[in-house]
Amino acid sequence: MALLDDLDRGLLDLIFPRDCVVTREPMELGPRRHLSAAGALELARVDDPRCLRCGHPFDGTLADDRSCPHCLGLNPAFGRAVCPFRARGPVREIIHRIKYGGSPWLADDLADAALEDALFRRHLMGAVLVPVPLHAARRRERGYNQAERIAACLARRLPGCTTAALLDKQTETRSQTRLDRSERRANVRRAFRLAAGAKVDPNRRYVVVDDVLTTGATLHACAATLRAAGASHVDAAALAHG
Repeated sequence: MALLDDLDRGLLDLIFPRDCVVTREPMELGPRRHLSAAGALELARVDDPRCLRCGHPFDGTLADDRSCPHCLGLNPAFGRAVCPFRARGPVREIIHRIKYGGSPWLADDLADAALEDALFRRHLMGAVLVPVPLHAARRRERGYNQAERIAACLARRLPGCTTAALLDKQTETRSQTRLDRSERRANVRRAFRLAAGAKVDPNRRYVVVDDVLTTGATLHACAATLRAAGASHVDAAALAHG
């Protein structure tokens, strides 16, 4: 269905040129179909200083001890997480449309804009990108997994990157949106397992990919599953933090 939708939109573009999803102005010619250069400039980016473990952006001066309140109590199973955007304003709106508005194609341009972040590019290059899985029931309802689309877009644009659907979500958990930090961790604990027939190479570096990193609970649970399966180097990434 998603492929047919993409084809239909391509035909419509020839007749009715689209507007930028952020500025609402007509799109210029270029590689992106939904996000103009001016629109990309309005996306809130994560700048340094940031936590060297979870990627949490710090406003102002980072404390000398570099303690991160975001990492407290989590002890993440991933080595480092990097996010190029803050989940606010247009970024939040785009991600909401990707997840709940039936607009998976917007992930392509947001992922492309994310790769303008040099740290984000370096963090992903040469890695196996592992999308956070959806439970089968949720995937049927939505029709796609946005994390898979994001990972595929990133891998196509980065040398040495591949994607691998190594994880299954065995438990249909509650939505994390309205849960606090401790509830999020409990909600996804033991929710993931290695996919049937999947194998982990201890010599490869894996990066678990999601759309948003909020508390890190989901990415932590996925990374812990990969480590239990034998992965020795696991990192994480998301398009937005917040």
